[in-house]
Amino acid sequence: MPHDETSGLSAAQLRMGRLPGYVRRPDPARRTGEPGTTYKKGWEVRFTARSEAEIAEIRELVIAAGFAPARPFFKGQQLIQPVYGMAVVHAYLEARELTGAAAT
Repeated sequence: MPHDETSGLSAAQLRMGRLPGYVRRPDPARRTGEPGTTYKKGWEVRFTARSEAEIAEIRELVIAAGFAPARPFFKGQQLIQPVYGMAVVHAYLEARELTGAAAT
């Protein structure tokens, strides 16, 4: 896979930064408490799409970038493609910064 020498991100990861989406980060203040009853939300990028064809393209690009997409779901009038993990969040945010896409 070709890499951009200045950032260390692959070309697929850089293209991923141009996709519409948003990041969800865990809230450390809510992670305190007894085991089993604690807040369990983690790191996540949610890519947004208007059709199943767009979701298929997003999934292909996410896989090419080296990440595993989860099952897409509907939220409002949009399809959402979640990808979980701290690594994908950092790669997405770095790619958005490098490609000049507006941070969401």
